[in-house]
Amino acid sequence: MNKQIHSILNKLGYKISNIGKKEKAIQNFVSSFGVKNDTYNLVYNSTSYLFEIKKHFPELVLEGHKEGVLASFNGLQVYVESSEEFFIIKEVFIEKDYNLLSNENFIVFDIGMNIGISSLFFALQKNVTQIYSFEPVVPTYNQAVYNRNLNPSCAAKIEAFNFGLGGSTRVEKVLYNAQAKGNCGIRLDASLVLDKNNAAEIEIQIKNIGEILPDLLAKHANQKKVLKIDCEGAEYEILEKLSQLNLLADVDVLLIEWHDKGAKILEELLVANNFSVISRHLTSITGMIYAFKN
Repeated sequence: MNKQIHSILNKLGYKISNIGKKEKAIQNFVSSFGVKNDTYNLVYNSTSYLFEIKKHFPELVLEGHKEGVLASFNGLQVYVESSEEFFIIKEVFIEKDYNLLSNENFIVFDIGMNIGISSLFFALQKNVTQIYSFEPVVPTYNQAVYNRNLNPSCAAKIEAFNFGLGGSTRVEKVLYNAQAKGNCGIRLDASLVLDKNNAAEIEIQIKNIGEILPDLLAKHANQKKVLKIDCEGAEYEILEKLSQLNLLADVDVLLIEWHDKGAKILEELLVANNFSVISRHLTSITGMIYAFKN
């Protein structure tokens, strides 16, 4: 029987010895961090992301902290509660989704702050002078503010607001799961991660971007403005409102992750507002758009 099992596994491309070696290597890697009281096995469950982070930041240190892990790397400390949050660190600091390079100073509007990873990334850039960050989900916002305050050298640049931005002011119902904070938004059941079986329905505050943005833009009349938008479906109403109010005339760069409705609506709107656009699909229902004022 064992020979038959081995034969089948070999035909499928598996080798028992290799599986054992790989598992041992993972266990050794996890043990190398020496994290105590990792109640939810966060380090083990995040090994694929941590391998990449450690490769780029050999100084990475992890320690048990509150309900998760405190990660120290690149001169930062970030409190992480889920594998998804390590994935976001990989996206932002290794894949460099928002790695905008310029010889000019600029301010950033981080619309969809999540736990503060992107805001901290921008704060490390010498030519970013101010970041306005928006996060409507209270537990996520609290974690973001906590992460900001863990990094006093960056904290002064980041002003955080506990509301989201949209096309109108309203209270919105969304699905929330603490292990998938990055998927919380107005998409509801359109998310492939969250549904009513694994998430709670909560209410969040959305404010009309047309009532919030002008005063903030006016404070920085002579600086370049960058909008980073990752807000799980609200990007369409945000861009439409900015276009209606001619506020895109005051924006120089947009870094947008879109969801569900495709890129074409956003691409056409941005081109019509005198932007050059780079657009790519990440999956069938998500993608990135980078837009630059002509």
